Amino acid sequence: MNQLNRGFTLITALFLLVVVALLSVYMITIRNVQQSTIVFGLQGARAMQAAQTGLEWGAYDAINNNCASAPSTFTVADAALAMFTINVSCTPSPHTEGSTLIITYVLTSTAQTGTYGTLDYVYRSLQATVSAQPP
Repeated sequence: MNQLNRGFTLITALFLLVVVALLSVYMITIRNVQQSTIVFGLQGARAMQAAQTGLEWGAYDAINNNCASAPSTFTVADAALAMFTINVSCTPSPHTEGSTLIITYVLTSTAQTGTYGTLDYVYRSLQATVSAQPP
């Protein structure tokens, strides 16, 4: 009877050891997924801010220079956005309101970093419409 109890205790100990090991692996996997999600979310927010920067530059160029500099590709000196390539395009659209000419500019700004198809690739695109106050 004593030998039978020793074998049963060994099986119980092995079972508990396997369960604890599986739980540890599961918790490590969950931690890695959460960490990756945070990093990807941060990169998405940075890409959105880089695209917004392109829109602001494009609006300034459209109002002051009639889209003379667009389409344009540039990078930002800010450390958080330095890895992004920003493309801005501007399309003027003239309209006549009575006898007044109003030019509306359609701006498209894209920001991207990384290589398409890899985990580090991030891309955001924004579009805005601006026009100067009529004379």
